[in-house]
Amino acid sequence: MTTSEISAGLEYFSSFMSSSQIVSDPQILSGYALDETGNFNGSTDIMLFPDNTEQVSGIMKYCNDHGISVTPRGAGTSLAGNASSVSGGILLALSMMNKIISLDPVNKYVVVEAGCIAENLQNYALDQNLYYPVDPASSGTSLIGGHVMTNASGPRAYKYGSTKQYVAGLKAVLADGNVIRTGTITDKNSTGYNLTQLLTGSEGTLAIVTEITLKLVNKPGYNCTVLMSFQTLEHGLEAILKLKSSSIDISALEFMERDALDIVADYEGIQTIAIEDNCAAHLLIEVEAFSQLRLDEYLIQLGELMEQLSHLNIIVADTFEMKERLWRVRKLIGHAVRHYSAYREVDTVVPVDRLTQLIHVVRKTGQKYGFRSICYGHAGNGNLHVNILKEQFTEEEWLKIMKDAVREIFSQVISMGGALSGEHGIGMLNKSFMDLQFSKVELELMKNIKKAFDPNGILNPGKIFPE
Repeated sequence: MTTSEISAGLEYFSSFMSSSQIVSDPQILSGYALDETGNFNGSTDIMLFPDNTEQVSGIMKYCNDHGISVTPRGAGTSLAGNASSVSGGILLALSMMNKIISLDPVNKYVVVEAGCIAENLQNYALDQNLYYPVDPASSGTSLIGGHVMTNASGPRAYKYGSTKQYVAGLKAVLADGNVIRTGTITDKNSTGYNLTQLLTGSEGTLAIVTEITLKLVNKPGYNCTVLMSFQTLEHGLEAILKLKSSSIDISALEFMERDALDIVADYEGIQTIAIEDNCAAHLLIEVEAFSQLRLDEYLIQLGELMEQLSHLNIIVADTFEMKERLWRVRKLIGHAVRHYSAYREVDTVVPVDRLTQLIHVVRKTGQKYGFRSICYGHAGNGNLHVNILKEQFTEEEWLKIMKDAVREIFSQVISMGGALSGEHGIGMLNKSFMDLQFSKVELELMKNIKKAFDPNGILNPGKIFPE
């Protein structure tokens, strides 16, 4: 935006927004330039904090009429450059739209604004004896709107699925300022195109979602967390396949490479859990049941199953404190990696029976390019987070790894029947690899959908599609 455009915009937005909702100070704006990837230093001319849908509508109409780009932003916890502004314009922060609007305990639906913190919603549902199970590591700060835009998942996606399974309806503002509603609160709906699911996972490129209707489920009565250690990666991955074919009610099935636990210990300054010297990998398993008797039966089944497999140790955490300790280790891995080194996260996902093959591909690629990686993730879904560490590399060497090594990994992922992202989205980070998964015809179809929603291309430009 030119100086005159910025001045005109500030004057217009001030006509229906308070001064506290409008930011143009470059020093303050610089604090919103990065997301959790740390790779994309965005640029913004004006940042706006609307507090209702009508304000969002007014902003979008003005920007569409004047050809000003708009980048929606939640809490900035995105991991693919989804919410970093690349072309100046408006950064639209939805954090002030944070209300839980209503809850229907009979039909098990809740209506929230896009800026509602995920953990606040989870706690609110639990107070009503209901459960919202989507729980990524960032739930304490990330916003429901961001979850919807990236189709966020988390550990319990193994049993419960990702965000898209819970989005029943949306209120959204189109690029031209028109407001639409999608979906219904009925359990069944076979009416027209499913705009709700089209917008879910669209990374703010099609519309600005301001209000979300989410399905809830019954709160599980009992659960237990189990940590298993294995001498080899193969033993741990073999256990995953056995667990998946069992009748045990498992809600989370997480894989953690030995190096992942060591890097958390370095970050914390202490070894939170005991790790055997010859341990190569851990599985973190959450078992659920609606009675203590049934939970005990599942744990007996688990013990019998593990007698058939090669493992080092099993820790059963049935107290709240021990569960929290084990889950804290898992949730801290990403933070610990970022504290240790600049890194490039490759959010790989493959069919579960090909996880061993994927890890070998990562290691072989690491040997070829000389990098070290930390691998962990949602093994029950085949979703492995590969954190490639920059460590000693020069910028030139690092750029080569970011481009060539990552392409080699993704090429193998696609050949295994996998996808470029399991839960983080494409954003800017992965858009140059979209040709590996989609043909020109398929990409053109997506671009035409984008054009139908946003003919002037002002909504979150520079994301998803390769240049």
